[in-house]
Amino acid sequence: MLGFHGLAPRFHWSHEVDQTIVFDAWDHQWQRDDKGARIRYPLRTNGAHYNLAESKQNPRAGHSRWQCHVDMVIGGQRTPRAIVPVANDPNAKPNRGAKGWRPLVIDGHIEVEDGQIWFCVDGETPL
Repeated sequence: MLGFHGLAPRFHWSHEVDQTIVFDAWDHQWQRDDKGARIRYPLRTNGAHYNLAESKQNPRAGHSRWQCHVDMVIGGQRTPRAIVPVANDPNAKPNRGAKGWRPLVIDGHIEVEDGQIWFCVDGETPL
């Protein structure tokens, strides 16, 4: 469905597939509404996760690639999507790895609020 025919490298947090950027988005980092539905995910924030200044001060391959991909979707060069590993076991630790998890693909759009960049949900598709 996403165009992958093999495993993506673990140090890549975002992936370019044709005209789409697919962001790896851990389930526990989503902002949710009062019913628990995913609303938005931080692509570039002023906080600890996905911080552009931190990316420039302490470059890491995954983070630098992520920020480049964020620039591409902000500039309208690519369409954003997210893939979320959702645990088969709801009691599993939130960031444990891919074993025992199933992917959820989320289509969405970008919104900017107070200098922060968010991936906002338009629809979800379990794989």
